[in-house]
Amino acid sequence: MLNRKLVIVNDESEVKSSLHALVGLTPEIVQNVATAVSVARSNSLAVDPCNSPGIQAYIYGVRNIRLQLLPLGWRMSRVGNIESTVNDELGIQLCFQNVDQACRDRDPEAISEKGSGSRKLIYNGRQSELFKNVSKIVPEKYGSTPTVWVICVSVDEKNNVCAEVSCPKVFDGKRYNGFSKRIFVVDDLSAPKSKYDKKSDINDDSEDFEVRVSKK
Repeated sequence: MLNRKLVIVNDESEVKSSLHALVGLTPEIVQNVATAVSVARSNSLAVDPCNSPGIQAYIYGVRNIRLQLLPLGWRMSRVGNIESTVNDELGIQLCFQNVDQACRDRDPEAISEKGSGSRKLIYNGRQSELFKNVSKIVPEKYGSTPTVWVICVSVDEKNNVCAEVSCPKVFDGKRYNGFSKRIFVVDDLSAPKSKYDKKSDINDDSEDFEVRVSKK
């Protein structure tokens, strides 16, 4: 079967070992991504477009993942117009996602809807997972679709930042339909305050919210 029963890893020692073994990451790398995302969100102004916090969070999430991982031998991928960072030896690709709430009992829900490119990438990645050799470095992996993992980051109304690294199940709709494994890494990190004063003399009745983008 492509989809497995959910496994949640939240013990500190298990988180570190699971991150290293399954995704080739460290808690520090994930925390750096979460911090960069929260800083990017906090620096949006009331006069910016209403979707600025989400857009900036996505840009800085992807950027920070790559700035940390490319020097370690990872590579960029834009297959299917999906931005990811790939580790060919581990046979995985890492994406970034803004979510409503990470590190909770309920599965995180992506802020933006997923399109056919995301569905296909996850399906192909889980298919190729069935045929992997047990060794760490498998030449046959090169050219196959790596398994998709996602760094999910949320910032709530109290500016608490949470981040998990999770493997989505194959899905058919416009949202992830659960995960096979979730690794809770950052829980309730305090988001930094903006260096800008968001209060202005401009009569602004708009709220700071995420625009949900539908993928065709």
